[in-house]
Amino acid sequence: MRLVHHRFSSLVRDESGAEAVEFAIVSTVFFMFLIGIAYVGIMVYTNLAVHWALEKGARVAAVNTSTTQTAVATAINGYLNSMGVSSATVTYTVANVSFPVATITASLKQTYSVPLFSNFNITYSANTTVPQGS
Repeated sequence: MRLVHHRFSSLVRDESGAEAVEFAIVSTVFFMFLIGIAYVGIMVYTNLAVHWALEKGARVAAVNTSTTQTAVATAINGYLNSMGVSSATVTYTVANVSFPVATITASLKQTYSVPLFSNFNITYSANTTVPQGS
């Protein structure tokens, strides 16, 4: 306890301000690093949400051959909206090789505004091919 009191009293007596300047430099870099980690986490979350939503749309297409693009897009965007992510652009095509195969693509453009930096855009996309049932 005496050592802590001694350090505090010496800090109060020191009026040079070197500690304050050092703290300002180090804390700025530290907080920018924390904000960067948070933005990377948000980007990974959005990327995973698009992929999970695409899987949900693939399940809709795999169950029924008469599935429409509207039904697949509704399943994908409904899941994205429930996860707090904006809606994606969905394309849905069916090719008949020897059996119907559905190809689904979801694309989402997101704009991020980072403090002390400029805005930047990232386009998330995912695609899958799934055989359709009857």
